[in-house]
Amino acid sequence: MLRRVGLIALTSVTLVAAASGAPPNPALASQELVPGENRLIQLYRDYRPTVVKVKFATQTTDENGKEKVALTVQSGFYIDAKGTVLTNAVPTQKGPRLRVEKDGLQMLAVPIASDARSNIALLQVAKPPAGIQYVDLANALPPPAIGSLAYAITSPLDLAPTPKLGIVTGRESSFSQIDFPCSYLRIGISSGPAEGGSPVFASDGSLMGMSVASLPDVNSSYIVPNASLKHIVDQLLAKGKVFHPSLDAKIIERIDPITLERSLVVSEIETGSAAKKSGLERGDQILSFESKPISSINEWRDALFSSQAEQFVSITVQRGETESEIALLLTDG
Repeated sequence: MLRRVGLIALTSVTLVAAASGAPPNPALASQELVPGENRLIQLYRDYRPTVVKVKFATQTTDENGKEKVALTVQSGFYIDAKGTVLTNAVPTQKGPRLRVEKDGLQMLAVPIASDARSNIALLQVAKPPAGIQYVDLANALPPPAIGSLAYAITSPLDLAPTPKLGIVTGRESSFSQIDFPCSYLRIGISSGPAEGGSPVFASDGSLMGMSVASLPDVNSSYIVPNASLKHIVDQLLAKGKVFHPSLDAKIIERIDPITLERSLVVSEIETGSAAKKSGLERGDQILSFESKPISSINEWRDALFSSQAEQFVSITVQRGETESEIALLLTDG
């Protein structure tokens, strides 16, 4: 049975490995590359220099009240020439010392901003090295189709940047009892210790997203798609936080057992809430969001995610045989 998905475990582990003394196989060395293999090799060469390790130590207390220091290691990658690093969430309070490591060089870094809900943070290297190669977030492409190739470059443990290949296996906005801020892509690439925060690319070289959560039981992981990732980064840079627009009501997805058509229905609504005062009622079927037809919970959460908190949005609902338009005030959830 699958365990509840959680944020990727970002831990440091010491490994002892034995070097192989076997001579290279001349037959393998002379083999021609299969179609597409050159492309994967080129992707690694292009993006390997962008991937870094992020390390920070935090002071904790054990069950006996004794203080101890825990070291966290995770992956990350440069997103500009100034030394800005995109990674998983990090502590922002004073105390933890953040370091970015690249090719054995350790550099002090400071947090720009961090969002625990999406598990995304931005760091700034204190003294950026010259000639930084980075991943450009500007081209925020639509999510790829299920079955598309996914190519991650991770920074596991104390190893060099490591390529991992898989495919896009799903797209969900929740797992078990955990709701995501928006639809995440599920990819058939496992995410082990220190691999959270890795960039994931499409076969054409465009950024597909960043790893934020692990599904170890099925050797998979979740990534925030590039368009949503850029939306989060823009907010972290401009406002120092991420706004998560929400509604004071619970929306569920229903599937007709005969037609298999999906629909969204208001299942719960808080008494005295802004949504209730606006006229929304339990049992209302949501037909559209800002004039765009909507029928799945993924579409609903993506629509909320791309909206602005503390602003009104217009939704169309069906109540019995009547359709009506309602203006709802979104809160910052």
